[in-house]
Amino acid sequence: MFFDKALVRERLQEWGKTLADYSLPGWEDFPALPLYMDQVIYLLNGYLSPVPVHPEEDPIVTPAMINNYVKLKIVPAPVKKRYDRLHLAYLVMVCVLKQTMNTGDIKRLLPADLPEDAVRSLYAAFVKTVDEIKGSFCESVRQAARPVLEKDGLPVTQLVFRCAVAGNLYKQAAVHLVSLQGQGEKPGES
Repeated sequence: MFFDKALVRERLQEWGKTLADYSLPGWEDFPALPLYMDQVIYLLNGYLSPVPVHPEEDPIVTPAMINNYVKLKIVPAPVKKRYDRLHLAYLVMVCVLKQTMNTGDIKRLLPADLPEDAVRSLYAAFVKTVDEIKGSFCESVRQAARPVLEKDGLPVTQLVFRCAVAGNLYKQAAVHLVSLQGQGEKPGES
């Protein structure tokens, strides 16, 4: 398998800058007025656009996804077909978490019946976590890429393997931690 190392280096640097500049909206950044589904889709795609690599192949969020999250009680039902800040906070968290967690684990982690103040606190902690993690994540990728991107370094497939294995291990850790929920900590506690 052939990779152009210069291109890989350039794209990793671009992606690192995109992540460094990226942040999720805060609670107060969400529109104060309730929104219809098409407006929610538009906002979520804007909020989450740096997350997926191929959004044209795998949409970030669709109306069917949101309807399914509501049906599965992962997200509270809209009020008169409108979604407010509470819904947007749930949807942002679910859309990010669904990249590595199944819906059952997300439902356990984010019960859809939490009061608004609990969701607001949980969402603030989520946004803070994303901001904290992205810096250390980018540094980890840079360190893993160094031996691969050196002139006569390892093949790029080794970097792909490292990222995939690390992602899998982090996913397993998250799933394991969710399975411990209910053993001392109430849902929504930080």
